[in-house]
Amino acid sequence: MARPLAGTAAGRTNRRLLLLALVAGVVAAILIYATLSRSSASTGGAGAGASMAPAVVAKQDIPARTKITTSMLEVRQVPTDDRSELAYTDLTQVVGRVTRYPIATNEQVLSTKVVSLASVAKTGDSLSYVIPEGKRAISIEVSEVVSSGGLVLPGDYVDIIGVFDVTFGAGDQEITVDKYFSRIILQNIEVLAVAQTVVDTPPEAGTTTGAEGETATTGAETADGQRVRNTEAAPEPKATTVTLSATPQEAQLLFLAEENGVLRLAVRPYGDSEVQDIPFVAETELIPPNLPRPVVR
Repeated sequence: MARPLAGTAAGRTNRRLLLLALVAGVVAAILIYATLSRSSASTGGAGAGASMAPAVVAKQDIPARTKITTSMLEVRQVPTDDRSELAYTDLTQVVGRVTRYPIATNEQVLSTKVVSLASVAKTGDSLSYVIPEGKRAISIEVSEVVSSGGLVLPGDYVDIIGVFDVTFGAGDQEITVDKYFSRIILQNIEVLAVAQTVVDTPPEAGTTTGAEGETATTGAETADGQRVRNTEAAPEPKATTVTLSATPQEAQLLFLAEENGVLRLAVRPYGDSEVQDIPFVAETELIPPNLPRPVVR
């Protein structure tokens, strides 16, 4: 009877070992699954269940101080963990802005790397962002009288009048007549800044960019080509400088006129951009024709 008892004990031992092996296999499978899940999450969730979010990304290298167009950008879905909190999510939020710093291909476009032309005056950004294409910013020295009672504002359009001396000569004799004639030096010139207050232009001043990168004129300019300011600045009667928008040739003329004469600004009515052929005025024209024996210095 001893042999059957020994066989039964061996069978029970084998079943216990098989059961323990099965439990160990299940535990190992659970541990492997948990490890793989944590690894997938730590690598950005490249699997089908990863959380994604939209981000505006550069399709090409964009240099600094470049106006952004639609063709330079695209919206991509990126892992949420990889998306910057400063990234834009829609092209309309970026197109038309200007880059502060270079942006590399495939780099997310961040709010710290671009600037809106509309916010320049409010944020104190560089004057260069509001200068029209092909123009230069040049400042002249002013007083309250020169700047029309201190009421010239950024965004106004002005005519610039100069009064100049003339030297008459005959042989070895020369006579300099002070403030002999006046003339309008420049007409329809935009005021970019008064003292340190810069003109605030509307978003996308002058142009807008379409889906294919084409540009078109917007309501930021009036029908006569003058730019419309976005907000009104307060008058600065104590301002000592006014910064004007001029072509390179006009800038030279303005500097020469300031060095050799006395300037004054005449403010134009809103929307008046007409440039007229206005003759100069000489000092002799101030003398009535019937005045007896006038003496011209």
